[in-house]
Amino acid sequence: MKSAFITGAATGIGEGLVNKLQAEGWQVFAGYRGVGPEQASWNNKPNVTPIQCDVTRPDDIQAAAAIIGKHTGGQLDLLINNAGFAGNCGVCEAPDMAEFRKTFEVNFWGPLQVAQGFMPLLRKARGRIINTTSASVHMTLPMGSAYPVSKTALKALTNHMRMEMAPFGVQVASLEPGGVDTPMVAFGDDVKNGQWNAIPEHLRDEYQRHFVDGATAVGSNFKFFSPPEFADRVYRQMICARHMKLSYLIGPGVAPLPWLHRLLPSQQVQNIWARMFSRK
Repeated sequence: MKSAFITGAATGIGEGLVNKLQAEGWQVFAGYRGVGPEQASWNNKPNVTPIQCDVTRPDDIQAAAAIIGKHTGGQLDLLINNAGFAGNCGVCEAPDMAEFRKTFEVNFWGPLQVAQGFMPLLRKARGRIINTTSASVHMTLPMGSAYPVSKTALKALTNHMRMEMAPFGVQVASLEPGGVDTPMVAFGDDVKNGQWNAIPEHLRDEYQRHFVDGATAVGSNFKFFSPPEFADRVYRQMICARHMKLSYLIGPGVAPLPWLHRLLPSQQVQNIWARMFSRK
């Protein structure tokens, strides 16, 4: 039976991937951070083992690797670095540095630490690592730079991991989700207000004169897959592939994003995002 460890598995994409792999006969270790797994749809399913693992805590990672290693004979076929965080960092001239650093701790340092902790198990299985980045690596998002910047850094790190791990039979790829209906992309008034409130009050009106909030701009321009539908596509395109490609952009309507950068001058691409987020 193949084995997988998925971080951030309590909700959203991670929850969908746990259910998909479990249904395909995998032994799945479902990583969660603080809240218990009782509400997850995979709870109490056969061959699913909840593992408490905050990816920002090295002790949690080492403990998770030890537990999983005991269950699998010291090997792991698949690691999916899925845990993510999208906070309100404000604007670049007055960032909330604590929020910015937390975003990098979860989205960049976390996957690196988890990969480090699980490499002995992955080497033994000649397994795979999937780092979940974002379709936003192809975008410029005003008033929300921490998330796409951290995911762009993870995408670059994935390239380095892939080259370094190849001689040892470990395949590494980045997954760039675009438009998945998860709690992270909730677009209620509290999300909008949170984005504006992250900007210091003396600057807020100036930015409101020029920009719409991310929820308004993105919510009106993108469609969404359900987590089960997304997980099915990831399974078929990535996990079942004999050799994984460097990256996979999966989501409704996002396929043209990398082509913008290939076909258009950089400033013209920047202008597209500026129009999308500009107050009309």
